[in-house]
Amino acid sequence: MSAEEAAQLAAGDALFKNNCAQCHAVDEQVVGPALAGITKRRPVSWLIPWIKNSSKLVAGGDEYAVALFNKYNKQQMPAFNLTDKEIRAILAYAASQELGAVAAGRAVAVR
Repeated sequence: MSAEEAAQLAAGDALFKNNCAQCHAVDEQVVGPALAGITKRRPVSWLIPWIKNSSKLVAGGDEYAVALFNKYNKQQMPAFNLTDKEIRAILAYAASQELGAVAAGRAVAVR
């Protein structure tokens, strides 16, 4: 793992714990869905605006956004004032936690 990847994962870990962990876990549903495999379910280009302001996507009629909103009892995910780089760090951290990726020493780059 490069120093840049390690720094991204460390930043993602801190950002996840401060912004996401209240409602999400990597491998289990909490208030919101588990984040394992999130970049396989939706592209990063969709996740960034979702994380920044999910209600905008729901109000705009995005089919997947509306389905998520309805599935989780119309519980509104708060808007986050995060940069694209910070969101990518959170996504990289979540991916690194899947199935013991950290224990195996694998880094997962999210670009």
